[in-house]
Amino acid sequence: MGHPAAPPVLLLLLVLRPAAPSPPCFQVPPDAPAELDLANSSHHCAELDWGPFGRQRRLGLSRNGIAALSPSSRVGPALEDLDLSHNRLRDLPAAFLSRARGLRHLQLQHNQLRELPAGFFTNATALRSLRLEGNPLPAVPPTAFQAGLWHLAVPCRCDVVGSVLAPCACSQPGCSGPWCRCITDHHDSFNVTDFHARECHGNVGLVAGVAAGVAAGVAVLLVVVAGVCYRRRKAAAGVGGAGSGKWESAAAHGQPRYISRATETGAAGVAPDYENVFVSTCTAAAAARGWTPGWPEERVSPQGPVDDDYFLESEAADGDQPIYANTQSPGEDIYVVPNQ
Repeated sequence: MGHPAAPPVLLLLLVLRPAAPSPPCFQVPPDAPAELDLANSSHHCAELDWGPFGRQRRLGLSRNGIAALSPSSRVGPALEDLDLSHNRLRDLPAAFLSRARGLRHLQLQHNQLRELPAGFFTNATALRSLRLEGNPLPAVPPTAFQAGLWHLAVPCRCDVVGSVLAPCACSQPGCSGPWCRCITDHHDSFNVTDFHARECHGNVGLVAGVAAGVAAGVAVLLVVVAGVCYRRRKAAAGVGGAGSGKWESAAAHGQPRYISRATETGAAGVAPDYENVFVSTCTAAAAARGWTPGWPEERVSPQGPVDDDYFLESEAADGDQPIYANTQSPGEDIYVVPNQ
């Protein structure tokens, strides 16, 4: 005999049992010193619990593989220097600096930060230096430029450098504004104003030149198309004079095609088997050479604009061959079979 099945309640408890909490990234004693350096203390920290760091004045957490901070993380008002560089941070809690009134130096370089909230630095009113190089940030929030900021480092990319040009315009020796520099992946450092003038304005000019070339090409193409359409329309009008027209090769229906202008009057003198049909928005097709349409006049409805060209073959062959009419535009052929 097999073992008896476990009661359903026991199975449910096993499934719903909470997972064991992951061990903390660092062992921080309650009486940790005010200046605490934990650099290179952990190889992988999935989420850092900020709870133990409430009384530090200087805190070093670089090179610990930190991937995230706990959502409730807040920098305490006593913290002046924070180093979170060379980790794997993708984002930071929106309120992380909401109480950082004493924070003077913040190092976030060489993480994976893709965005900082617009008001992220609003309450960091004492901020003096900020390092953001080595992050895929598209821009620096304006609130980073606190009144006391004197040093800013960003990646050497045109998008992020362009976002700091205005507040960094006074980045020269002896200037009272912040010293702003960008740093490349090879650790080369440049003044952001000089870098943008040398590397980014040329790109803007190149894009503008390409756009102008494309616009000119489109304009030339439109002129060519207009000329071709004009020549085809002029050729379709035939030679001058009433009753004149143009012959075309036989189509799939086996009948020669005669094209005439809708503004012509009279019969087609060059082809006795053809006659012109003039269609307007007010009148039905006019009878020619004694032939009377076999449909009521009020049922006629023009199928194209007034200035389109039409032609009609009548008495071209015996039997019930349909009368064939054609316009110049493809897809507007009209076949009419008279009542017998």
